[in-house]
Amino acid sequence: MNTLKGFPKRYENAPEAIGDDWWGHYRLALATVDSGGIVVMYGTNGTGKTRMAYELAKKCVPKDTHFAIGGMGWNAGKKERPAIYTTAVNLFMEIKDTFRPDSEQSELSLVKKYTDAGLLVLDEFQERGETPFEDRKITSIIDARYQNERPTILISNHSREEFASKLSAAVLDRIRENGVGLHFNWTSYRKQGSI
Repeated sequence: MNTLKGFPKRYENAPEAIGDDWWGHYRLALATVDSGGIVVMYGTNGTGKTRMAYELAKKCVPKDTHFAIGGMGWNAGKKERPAIYTTAVNLFMEIKDTFRPDSEQSELSLVKKYTDAGLLVLDEFQERGETPFEDRKITSIIDARYQNERPTILISNHSREEFASKLSAAVLDRIRENGVGLHFNWTSYRKQGSI
């Protein structure tokens, strides 16, 4: 996959990631993403979660990266599905922005952008408002992606238990079926000056 949208620029020329644990997590995550599953990354700040999502987006080839458009009487072609990065806060600000009477985008078209992405990375999950509205939207987006075998990466600084408590039973069930939880439990690379 080579079309990346929204990813932080800081990772474009970053030095190679280090650490056997990080690379072990990377291999598990890549296999899960390539199979259309859900990767949950959790742990403290600075342990390389977002960096890993960026590296995965560059390398992964999900099942449904391209799709044909057109058909009888149409010019058939292929449209690439990009890998999209956003934060939980930004996702909900974008959705709420569609509620303005003069909004150029509908809520449906915005949600479709995220459900149709070849890979969706939803970062800073711990920063969302945890309202019933947000819970329904997250579940709806993840469910649509699950139904179409499109991989999703959820990232949080929560502990495993805290993160699980913020997800709906439906999302947790889908993670159990075709997902992996990765605990980034090592010292911050920022403190080490290594990543």
